[in-house]
Amino acid sequence: SAWRNFFELCLLKRVPSQKFLILFREFEATTPRLLASTPESLTRALLDAGHIGPNVDPRLAHYLESLLDAKEVDSISLLIATARFTQRDNAKNLALASLGVEDTSPPSVQVIILKLLTTKIVDGAIEQDTELLAFLVELLPWITQNPSSITLGFLVSATLGCTVAQEVLPTAKAKSQCLTPMINNLSSTNIQLASILSYAQKQYDLNEEGLANSADPMNVLGGVDLGVLPFQDGVVDNINTRAGLYIYLNAAFCERPLFDDMAMMGYLSTRYKGDITTLVIDLILASFDILANAMYRAEPPQTITILRSFLVNKLPIFLGNYTAIIFPPLSIETCISQALLRVDPAAFPSFSQMFDFSSKNSMVSEARQEFLFACALHQLIPEGSIEGLLGDVPMQSLPASGRYLKNELVTQCTSNPMRIEELIGELDNMEGNAGEIAGALIEVSSFLP
Repeated sequence: SAWRNFFELCLLKRVPSQKFLILFREFEATTPRLLASTPESLTRALLDAGHIGPNVDPRLAHYLESLLDAKEVDSISLLIATARFTQRDNAKNLALASLGVEDTSPPSVQVIILKLLTTKIVDGAIEQDTELLAFLVELLPWITQNPSSITLGFLVSATLGCTVAQEVLPTAKAKSQCLTPMINNLSSTNIQLASILSYAQKQYDLNEEGLANSADPMNVLGGVDLGVLPFQDGVVDNINTRAGLYIYLNAAFCERPLFDDMAMMGYLSTRYKGDITTLVIDLILASFDILANAMYRAEPPQTITILRSFLVNKLPIFLGNYTAIIFPPLSIETCISQALLRVDPAAFPSFSQMFDFSSKNSMVSEARQEFLFACALHQLIPEGSIEGLLGDVPMQSLPASGRYLKNELVTQCTSNPMRIEELIGELDNMEGNAGEIAGALIEVSSFLP
């Protein structure tokens, strides 16, 4: 078709993404609309052009991302087109297998597009409840057909974790499809992802009646489906202690750090049963306890830096999720004050105690101050209250550049490439901006040639 020829020519000439979108609109304006037909056919034309032989052109994902951002195609159209393309591709692979030909192809179109959709949904691509429900309708057959796909699992997790899902799914009528087969399959390959999906299943009540009768016999013990046992309600209620949250966070940071907002909020919601004040206090305490104990165990500087960065660059942002549901006379500032009163003073000394050069805690001595200024940066507390919370005169101030926003940083890097090096240098700063910087650098890296 004319559209496939256009896409093939762009790929052949290695047209950059920005220029591709301009050429796309010019071609669309001079081509009869009949040739474009539907967003699905447009997407299939691009998939056909980018999948030649066993290889997938690396620019395919960039072109699709440009079309998604420009609203020329939508997530649903891309998912439908990918499903049909994958069915045809699978049929071809089965035919080759029947002839004894081994499939040595690189990552498939399916994997590339599922990763792209995951990124876009995390960034807020789905804004309407009708769009979310339509997307889920198309996504459910994938779950049934590919219950062991880790890439698909991440897409499902992102979809169920988006803002629209949190508003729509708790009141949705139709919940006949469950995630249990996928959770059971992923439990042996990616326990963290399986845990996230299990939280989502419990939160949105995505259980199917009579599942135990139709479940895979390998996943059933004595007629009971282990994937839907009420584990959290039966166990977590009895561990509402400071040590319990400390253990949970330590497990999240073991080996490769993993802190998923949706999984953490689901866990805390189950554990604290609406007691937000205690939740916030215990979470702050646990974060300081982990850092203090890492220092006492003489952990490598890299480990201590990661934990310190979590305390300063991640925790204040996460606590922002609870500011709207703490009602007067209590406030997030009250919770922070109560938590700091219980923080180990030997591990996090005041300014006057920092001059004890025999101390081994030089890397974490300023953590309380850094945490408070990061909270002020994210508007959890006013800057003027820091001195009272700290119990001493602060020796730093809010960053002169203020709070960073990812989209603004991406614009700066696009117009001034030297800004990329500057931001890389700021990643290690304990000011509360590292998350936005990291997000901007990841997005900018996808635009680089």
